[in-house]
Amino acid sequence: MIKGALALMLSHGQRPRKQLGHHIAIIEFAQKNLSGCPATTFILFDRMRRKRNDAFYDVAIISDTDAQEAVSTAEQFLRLVEADIKKRIS
Repeated sequence: MIKGALALMLSHGQRPRKQLGHHIAIIEFAQKNLSGCPATTFILFDRMRRKRNDAFYDVAIISDTDAQEAVSTAEQFLRLVEADIKKRIS
């Protein structure tokens, strides 16, 4: 989802600065600029980002249910990003 949000940002001619917290800036950009995406998606997106950080840098367990929910949400999100980019580029 981070890569999809980054693609959305780049398609708008914007680039995130390489600094601490740039993932949050990318998510916030997508939230402001991706119409039709429910706010709950971004709440889940941020929760997944935090869980990912915990799993990478600390000890954390991600359940099968969490993983399946993340994949489903990511697929829906990426379809919206793809449709938005195609609509604006055509």
